[in-house]
Amino acid sequence: MAKIGFIGYGSMGSMLIKGFLSSEVLEPEEIIISTRTKSKLKKIKEEYPEIEITDNNIYLADKCDKIFLFVGTSAMKEVIKEIKGKLSENSYITYIAAALTMANVESIFSGKVTKVIPSLTSKVNEGVSLIYHNKKVTEEDVEFVNNLFNSISSVKIIKEDDFEVGTNLTSCSPAFIALIFMKFAEAGVKYSNLTKEESNDMVIKTLYGTAKLLQDGNMNFQEVISRVATKGGITEDGVKILEKELPDLFDELFKTTLNKRMQIKDELDKQYEI
Repeated sequence: MAKIGFIGYGSMGSMLIKGFLSSEVLEPEEIIISTRTKSKLKKIKEEYPEIEITDNNIYLADKCDKIFLFVGTSAMKEVIKEIKGKLSENSYITYIAAALTMANVESIFSGKVTKVIPSLTSKVNEGVSLIYHNKKVTEEDVEFVNNLFNSISSVKIIKEDDFEVGTNLTSCSPAFIALIFMKFAEAGVKYSNLTKEESNDMVIKTLYGTAKLLQDGNMNFQEVISRVATKGGITEDGVKILEKELPDLFDELFKTTLNKRMQIKDELDKQYEI
């Protein structure tokens, strides 16, 4: 029986593999993990002795029809070319390199390919994984990958043209949200006798509670705002400041990040001769 191969065991790759195992959507004996530095795999091998580990990508590709490439964007071309001789019409590649388009990958491997943009929030089985399947991916393979990522997140199937904005809203946004509320907590310290730890704790707990209101309390953004910012009250004045300042800030954020992605895409197209 063909095994399921994972090439790359960096920060995101290790988080995803551990998530699949802890959710029991995959069994350890089904998996082969390959990384250039096998010592990185010592801990997971001790925890799951049935997992097969290697530092040979070609060996892995020979044993696996389903291959997940959890390597960085700069390494993708080299890895695909390295294993190409072992790929067949049954081979199915899933990759997570955000800036790399399907056309880039298909210029080297013309078979079944899926692109996934995961999120750090999958570490706690939350958030959204964005997925796009090319036309050669079978219904069985679609179900397989969707089920994997559904075990650690919510899956959202979108068009590849929407990945840039979608990535901002999902994969990038934990950093944006964390920075916004870190600065909010710092302002609380500035205008009070609260310690940094106290202010952070208040904001984090309130952020968590607000997310639960939105997710579990069946409230939308506007309902939360209306319930808290009563007409003529103090909160309403604060909301007016945010309504005035935030649109321009977020417009600039999207323009900057989208322009950066376009620059990277153009560079990659040249590398992949597209």
